[in-house]
Formats: sequence, C-alpha cells, structure tokens
Amino acid sequence: MTQTARRFHGLLLASASLAACSGTPIVERLDERAGMTLTSAREPLVFARTDPRYSRSARDYLYVGPFETNRQGAREYHLWVGVATTLDRGFVATPEELPQTLYVTVDGEPIELELKPLDEVVRLTIEAPIYATAVRLKAAVAARVTLQQLQLLAAAAIDEVTVATPGERSLRTYLLWTGGEALPEFLAAVER
Repeated sequence: MTQTARRFHGLLLASASLAACSGTPIVERLDERAGMTLTSAREPLVFARTDPRYSRSARDYLYVGPFETNRQGAREYHLWVGVATTLDRGFVATPEELPQTLYVTVDGEPIELELKPLDEVVRLTIEAPIYATAVRLKAAVAARVTLQQLQLLAAAAIDEVTVATPGERSLRTYLLWTGGEALPEFLAAVER
C-alpha cells in the first residue's frame, strides 16, 4: 500500500469513527472542577400542555431527561426536568411555581419523584446546560432516581407526566410531545 493510500485509508477510518460517534444516543462530558463525568441522553423527552383560556397555540413545556454522574466509579442517576413556556406569564397567564413533585404512572402505579433545584441535587461546574431545548428554560430541577426506577420508566410507554407545585391545589398533566426513545437508548448505553 502506498503512503497516500495509507493516509487516505486512515482518514476514511477516522471519519467513519466520528460518524459512528455522532450517532450515539448519549453525550459524555467531563466536569474537571467537580471531578466527575456527566452522561446524558442526546435529547430529552418533551412534554407539553396547552391552556386554551390564554392561547390556542402557546404551551407550557416540561423537558425530562436522564443523566448519570460518575465520580471515580461512584455512579448516581437523576432525572433532569426543564420548565419552559411560550405563554406570556405574568401578563396574560398567571405565573407558575416550579414543580415540586413529578408523577409518572408505570403499569397503573404512580412513581412519585421529589424535585429540587438542579444545583441542590448535583453540583456542576460545566457551563453548558445538561440538555439543549427549543424553548428557553425558566428553570431546571432534578430528582435523584435509582437505576431500577430508570429501567421501569424506560420499559413503560410514558405518554404523560403530572407535576405538583407547593402553592397549587391541583395537578398539572403534560402529554408527550416528542422523544419517547430517550430513556431506553440512554439505559442501553450506560448499562454496558
């Protein structure tokens, strides 16, 4: 094989490797200052709810995505929840409080997950958000979960989630908009 052919072959292998990596369902980042690796799905699940009293097209969004922190082999699992809206909160619609509890029904049984501000659940020094979202986030909260809870959620066909806030007497239900494959793909990658 000539020198040029070897270089071309090497470039071809490198580009094939990069193409394979870009199709991976997870994103891994090193948080050097915190001394951990952060692994997340490429995209979160997107849930939406409309409130026809205020708008037929504007929506409240709940982005839900799993992530793992790994500190020298000590792994912890979390569900990240991004809260966003395209409603003009405060002018037309009433302001909303941050969700305090996330409810997901699996096989007819609710799983209740306590939500806290993201920086209370895990200290990150990475400046980029865990997940990119189409709508600008109002806030990000998270819940600690077990690997078994993530497995239950991944095996279920989750088509809606419900949240409760401290000041509200009713629950708010969000319907799945996109991303139903995020949890199974994430688990398949981190369980290897």
